[in-house]
Amino acid sequence: MKKSTSISVLLMVIFAVGASHVGWTTLDNGTLLSLDGRRIDVLGIAKDRFTKLSRNCDSVSRMKPEDNAYQSAIRLIIEYSPPHSQSVQLASVWGAGKWTLAEAEFGDLLPAVVLIDNSEGEPRIVGNAIWSGYTHPWKAAPFIRDYISRQAPDVPLSLLACFDPQSRAFM
Repeated sequence: MKKSTSISVLLMVIFAVGASHVGWTTLDNGTLLSLDGRRIDVLGIAKDRFTKLSRNCDSVSRMKPEDNAYQSAIRLIIEYSPPHSQSVQLASVWGAGKWTLAEAEFGDLLPAVVLIDNSEGEPRIVGNAIWSGYTHPWKAAPFIRDYISRQAPDVPLSLLACFDPQSRAFM
């Protein structure tokens, strides 16, 4: 066999073997890379990396359990959907200006990311901007950021950009 023919056959075999292990899967929320049946959110990974490289978190702070905003978030979430919300555990709480973003886990409910508006004196949960549920196979941070920004366009983009999920439910 000629050397050029051997190289051509080798390249075709490499391409065929690679194509049998790699593909694209289109679902309702977008397209995922399929690698040996494992779905990977390539666009979500790229968006998350870009966000981490370009964000400015100077105006955003991560709250501690002793902070008033943290305690207020727990109280509001417990009152929002009793009795199941009584078991709330906060994985993280982020604040920017008059806005708070709380990442909540529950005993009997799906995990949630709750947006709280503190601009009118009394803090209130923004009901249409609660993310509840899992994101798999989608990359959690960009998926949740996109959802909340569509539901609550007034929320500071820096708060959403600096939100990094801490819950194991979103890993």
